[in-house]
Amino acid sequence: MAASAIEKVFKGLPKMFNKANVKTPRTFYFSLGDDEKWTVVVGKDKCEVKKGKPAKDADCFFKASEEMFLDVWNGKHTPSAKDFLTGAIKSNNPLLLKEFVAAFKK
Repeated sequence: MAASAIEKVFKGLPKMFNKANVKTPRTFYFSLGDDEKWTVVVGKDKCEVKKGKPAKDADCFFKASEEMFLDVWNGKHTPSAKDFLTGAIKSNNPLLLKEFVAAFKK
């Protein structure tokens, strides 16, 4: 079975990791659509990507459709307050999402 577009993004993260932009270790959890669940842990020296939920609560979670995630990741869509207010994107800490993006070179 071919890797999904989502899986390709997450599996490619360690190669794109920019540790210079990580000030504080963080755990990010992504719940995308019905089936895609990913945990990304960024630290001072490394980035770990695992399929599934984290063992304990993540510092930040991002919940959206697979299409929304890909549009945001590929720069086709910039999340706005409206996305969060309408529930198109859910997060417990939207400001930490900027730290996530900063941790990876594009």
